Amino acid sequence: MISDEYFDQFQTKKYRAKNPIKRKLIGRFVDRVTELFHDGGAPKSVLEIGVGEGFLSGHLSAIHPNTKFSGVDIQASDLELLRAKFPHIQAYEGSVYDLSALPGGYDLVMCCEVLEHLERPEDALDQIVRLNPKRVVLTVPHEPWFMLSNLAMGKNITRLGNDIEHCNHFTVPKFKQLLSTRFDLTTVTTSYPWILATGKPR
Repeated sequence: MISDEYFDQFQTKKYRAKNPIKRKLIGRFVDRVTELFHDGGAPKSVLEIGVGEGFLSGHLSAIHPNTKFSGVDIQASDLELLRAKFPHIQAYEGSVYDLSALPGGYDLVMCCEVLEHLERPEDALDQIVRLNPKRVVLTVPHEPWFMLSNLAMGKNITRLGNDIEHCNHFTVPKFKQLLSTRFDLTTVTTSYPWILATGKPR
């Protein structure tokens, strides 16, 4: 389980929150991602799309110091924080809608908590496929449970629990339908309140 000390080194609001239940849920989610990360053996090269400050890749790279980690994000300020904390992670600034500057051929591409923010998630998935990864790990909030969890914590009450930046709301069937057009899915599972999927590009 991720320690409070690990949470506290990040500036992103959701990681700074001191609510122990929220931290436990995030920690359990990261544990599940870590399990999926290891399916089929630990990858030698990893790209995280929407890497932010490096919360996920930083944790995984500590477990696998010999794996080459890269990350791309549209927020330059987050990448500055990433480089300061995790200089071994190769950082790229760019949009998920155009990943053509990246070398591709990764053993694993992770895209966690990104697709719900996109007006065109299909275009983002096309970009991931063009990178020709061996495997992918993709996650999104599990609705309606994610919004109900927000309401239970008194968050986003006037929007019925919906985060203002979320454009898409995925159930398990809806997420599988989106992904199955481009990936042969290996695993689709949940870690409340998130959906996690792994697969290989077709």
